[in-house]
Amino acid sequence: MNYFKVLGIVFGLAAFLKPFYMHLLPWDENSFIEKFYTEKRPPYIVVIALLGLGLVALTWYFHFTLGIANSIYITVLFSLTAIKALVLLLDYQKFQKTVAAMLRRDRGRAVILIDIGASVIGLVILIVTFILY
Repeated sequence: MNYFKVLGIVFGLAAFLKPFYMHLLPWDENSFIEKFYTEKRPPYIVVIALLGLGLVALTWYFHFTLGIANSIYITVLFSLTAIKALVLLLDYQKFQKTVAAMLRRDRGRAVILIDIGASVIGLVILIVTFILY
């Protein structure tokens, strides 16, 4: 199985199932998000963001070196995750304030809407993956 098919399936499933594991399982997802994104940036945020950027760089490297047909689609879709990683590294305080504000408004409905959007994107990634590979 090629790298891009595995990446598409794993990335697509993680995004597609996000509303399930964040909101339908019996736990308090809002308090988890609040603890995960504390006011002062925790060191693990930097590690996770750098690992994510490294995986995006590896994906581009594989795109250019492996010569797998249609790999550009998964590469570009996966590269969108770099935006969040860069924001977490370069402007964490603004990101944290935005997340905190979303959690306070309407019992976190904005977070639910974002997760539903992520699920739709995940479904698109899965469909693209199974059509192309």
